[in-house]
Amino acid sequence: MTISTVMKKLYLATAGVTCLTLATLGSGKAQAVDTVIDFDSLLDLEIVDNQFLNQGVDFNGTASILQLGSSLNSLFPPVSANNLIYDNPSLGNGIIRVDAVNSLWSSVGGFVTGTTNVTLTAYASDNSILGAVSTGGANFQDAGTGLLPNIFLSLTAPDISYITFQDSGNTYTVDNFTFSSQSVPEPTSMLGFFALGAFSATSFVKRKQPQNAATKA
Repeated sequence: MTISTVMKKLYLATAGVTCLTLATLGSGKAQAVDTVIDFDSLLDLEIVDNQFLNQGVDFNGTASILQLGSSLNSLFPPVSANNLIYDNPSLGNGIIRVDAVNSLWSSVGGFVTGTTNVTLTAYASDNSILGAVSTGGANFQDAGTGLLPNIFLSLTAPDISYITFQDSGNTYTVDNFTFSSQSVPEPTSMLGFFALGAFSATSFVKRKQPQNAATKA
């Protein structure tokens, strides 16, 4: 097999892999990564602050844990296990604020039970409102409004920076806080890798050519 034939095959193989990579990366879409915070790893009455930073969430010390069978009133049942959070009045004005850490969110939600209407509001990084949704009224157990406990409030919008839960000043609870962040592929680094491979293959053939010529002589 001649040197030119070898180089041609290497070139075609490398070009094919590079084109395949470009096609794959070009058609790839950002994948939503769902995360659920159930608060069951925390202690009863513990203030919820930065315990979940490694999962991309900061609760800013605006809520506390209530535990079923201890501090939690049974009229506000948790969704899973025993723990949930509430708007501890000693921590502020009844607003629970939750910030996205490292990556903005594309959707966010939580199971809410309250003694009055509770609203979830999503904000962009410039503090503009991206959307809001409410429970519609009291929905604790046997509230008499026809609303069941643990209404799942959720919003979907691009680039959610933070959200708030808020009512008119009465107690409410939130369980299983859920959000989705975006995971985006990095085509530049991948293309660099294949470009390096193509360069290395060509360099190898060029180094081998004088040796093959001397052998034939």
